[in-house]
Amino acid sequence: MLTDPLTVTYDGNAKTLPRISGSRDRTVYRTADGEFEVEISDYPISRDGSNGRAIKLTRRLPDPTPGDAFDAYRYIKNSFAISYGFDPTRAEVSVDIPRLRTALLSFVDSTLQSRLIAGER
Repeated sequence: MLTDPLTVTYDGNAKTLPRISGSRDRTVYRTADGEFEVEISDYPISRDGSNGRAIKLTRRLPDPTPGDAFDAYRYIKNSFAISYGFDPTRAEVSVDIPRLRTALLSFVDSTLQSRLIAGER
């Protein structure tokens, strides 16, 4: 189990996120003001028993455009997530996952990130 509260550094500022909920397959940590949230979740990937685990950091801020006819208090959410998928035997996970993470993070440079956000596939 992770520490409670979590500490995440955003733009040079440490944010404290106490655990606000937890279940068998999902745990949520959130700042007192609700601006930042970390969600850790488990999910099945396929029928062969492969497992998935994801961690997502979300920043929630008020919508800067006034007068939304449907929801004047709508919040904008920006998130970044990392998803891990692994075989139920966990064979090679300790070696493969760090290498896959390093390879993908070096591949997703700022140019590719902008293209992905714009909708390219």
